[in-house]
Amino acid sequence: MAMARHWLQNTRLLATLAGVLTLALIVACGTAAPEPAAPASEPAAPAQPAAQQQAPAAPASEPAAPAQPAAQQQAPAAPASEPAAPAQPAAQEQPPQGVQTTQQEYTVPTPVPQPAPAEQPAVAAVTVDNRIDRLGVAVGGQSWDSNYSYKVNISGFLDKWPVLEYLVGIDNQSGAYIPELATSWEVAPNGKDWTFNLREDIQWQDGYGEFTAEDVRHSMWLLVQPTAKPSGVSTWRKIMGVSKGDEEAVVAQRAEEAVEIINDHQVVIHLGIVLPEALFNLGKRRNLPMESKARWDAVGDEGMGDKIVGTGPLSYVERVEGSHVLYDAAEEHWRVVPEYGQLEFRAITESQTRLAALLTEQVHLAVIERSVREEVNERGMSFVSGVYPGISHHWTFWGNYHVDSADAEGNYFNSIDADNPMLKREVRQAMAKAVNREAIAQALLPGAKVQIPNFTNFTDLDEQVWPGLKNPEWTTRYDEVYGYDPEAAKQLLNAAGYPEGFEFTLALDSNAALPEVMDIGQAMALDFEAIGLKPKLANIEASEIRSQRRAREIHNTISASAGYSYTVYHLETRFCSCGSIHAFQDAFIDQKIDELNNTVAKTDRTALMREIGDFCFEQICTLPMFDVAPDIAVNPKFVKSYVFPGFVSGFYTHLEYIETVPQ
Repeated sequence: MAMARHWLQNTRLLATLAGVLTLALIVACGTAAPEPAAPASEPAAPAQPAAQQQAPAAPASEPAAPAQPAAQQQAPAAPASEPAAPAQPAAQEQPPQGVQTTQQEYTVPTPVPQPAPAEQPAVAAVTVDNRIDRLGVAVGGQSWDSNYSYKVNISGFLDKWPVLEYLVGIDNQSGAYIPELATSWEVAPNGKDWTFNLREDIQWQDGYGEFTAEDVRHSMWLLVQPTAKPSGVSTWRKIMGVSKGDEEAVVAQRAEEAVEIINDHQVVIHLGIVLPEALFNLGKRRNLPMESKARWDAVGDEGMGDKIVGTGPLSYVERVEGSHVLYDAAEEHWRVVPEYGQLEFRAITESQTRLAALLTEQVHLAVIERSVREEVNERGMSFVSGVYPGISHHWTFWGNYHVDSADAEGNYFNSIDADNPMLKREVRQAMAKAVNREAIAQALLPGAKVQIPNFTNFTDLDEQVWPGLKNPEWTTRYDEVYGYDPEAAKQLLNAAGYPEGFEFTLALDSNAALPEVMDIGQAMALDFEAIGLKPKLANIEASEIRSQRRAREIHNTISASAGYSYTVYHLETRFCSCGSIHAFQDAFIDQKIDELNNTVAKTDRTALMREIGDFCFEQICTLPMFDVAPDIAVNPKFVKSYVFPGFVSGFYTHLEYIETVPQ
């Protein structure tokens, strides 16, 4: 019955397409349509050329590797002594048919610390001619509509990537770390001290001078100074060696000690914990973009929210909250010059309106539910998937604070709500076994690259870095522990003392890269009802959940996550009482993470992480769903090629490398 309901729901979703297409025709004919107001300086729409013919799709049995855009200018090639780049992944485009759920359908990249490339000379500026006027991208509403990089969750970096650059970048095809504002790096044997050689002659936008080592120190200080509220703030404090509530002078002194400036173009970062895989934190996969110290000195904390200023190939023009963010592309840049004059993110909450904007060529890329993929393709659009199934989708059982908490003054208190049914393992397992993941994926994610089973603490990328990390039993016993079995779920509820079920909150919030998340939550609610549970659906923004979980005040609630993290950071942030998310706290996890922060040997680190994985697998720390590649619909009349890795938070990264069709 649950599967039937999911398919009925999908049918209802598909039925909305006729209304969407009608809306598109109305907009095309000039009737007013609900869309964000364009900036006053918006140029006339480009002329519409004849439709670009698409290349035939590669056979499903032997997909071709995605072509690198011809105009793409990556960081300088590594010297011959650097290990060969990982094998190129399979082609992104998948035929719009049944969901693929095999575990080995993609090539695992190696986004891990690489041997440092030799220092490279500055790169000559590149230019491009015959650019299209403006490239429009329609996304859902953002929970973090802000110009601050250090006061938002990592999911709020979607509109920061075009402007800000990092010490270490990410190759959009292989997922490997590549030089960006640092030309080379190396880590000391102690796993704490990292030396970075910085690129020379890189200028800040808005006339703030040259990028130097002072900016590196300032950028790290920003994440822990009094007004900072970044993702993973607890981890950043450990990295910087500061504590919550430290006075500003203490934080500033520690920043000077943590970032040793050798000269204007060389720094040594002394981490407060052992972290031999720190490129994850210090590079483009997380939230340490380079920010200008000269700008901070000029405008202060309040002024930093006025705009985004970086060293990237696009410069900020304006933000209208709830409407759009606009950028100008550089005429020349050391790394890449976009093949368009302007970039615009349009925040359009309704999927139907996003689709209408795409079909009427108001935007050229749009986040569209996969359930209408076939019909969208029939209208001449195509879908581009991330190279990897980078969205690890799971749900959190809030209220599992099994370790005493501490307030800002260091006073300990117990944050457990004893009446929360989700404190019981049998309840968590019953909820995990109530959900028909296969049916939900088939109904709501047709044609997508989906991996079932997944395990939310570790991924195949992590196993590539730490061989032996994943216990084979997590796969062989997945059905036994987590697999869909409503009768077993009812028995577990009965054993837990809830034969008639119980009420709980199922929190819904939009996600830019997984627009189906609201529908997934509603489908899960039907499955929960089928075993006697009583979910109360509530629209709760991620920012509100964040405030409650940080204060350990959210109980008897589940909410969705659609991110792609990295083992050590994931464990520290989500499952340590010292972390900022508090998804599942336990003294055993705290002990192992403390050992991890003081362990250098790779085999020992692997063993510690596997112990945590075994614990969370058995204790049902989270409700896993599936890994899925982020998708975005594109108009091939304007977009010739777009390649993005799909596992970097924010997902729609590397927009500066889009290859366009000249107009």
